[in-house]
Parts: sequence; C-alpha cells; structure tokens
Amino acid sequence: MRILRSLFGGVLVLVSTAIVAFVSADRIAHLAPPAVVRAAQAEPSATGSLPLPVKAAPAPKAAVPSIPNGFDTERLNALMRGDPILPRR
Repeated sequence: MRILRSLFGGVLVLVSTAIVAFVSADRIAHLAPPAVVRAAQAEPSATGSLPLPVKAAPAPKAAVPSIPNGFDTERLNALMRGDPILPRR
C-alpha cells in the first residue's frame, strides 16, 4: 500500500509536468502575428486644415482658507510639543 502512494504521487507529478510542457509548447507554436502598423497621419492643426485654438488666460486662483479641511495644524503642533490646549471661547 505504501508503494502505491509513492507511485500515485510520482504519476501525478509526471502528468502535471507533461501538461505544463505541452501547453507551453502549444502556446509557443501559435504565437500571435505581429500587429499591423499604420502610417502615422499628421495632426490637422499641423497641416493647416484647422486653425490653432486661442489659449485663454489662466483664471486667477481663489484665496485659500486658513483651514481648508477643518484640520488645525497649530493645535497639532501644540499637542506634539506638550503645550496645554485651552478651549476656544
């Protein structure tokens, strides 16, 4: 009975290896053909058929609020230093 387990394990490994080898050989034999490369066409604005768009001036940025997301950096720094935090009135 002990020899049958060893034989079964060996056959299982052999069959698994054979399957991997045959699948790999089949994949290598049937490689995909190379992709067809098309000639690059020029951009319409480069050929002059379309005018170049006029670039608009950048919009001025709005003032950034002092605490944009509710996170208080000064309070965090005070906590890190060990300063007592007094409630705001």
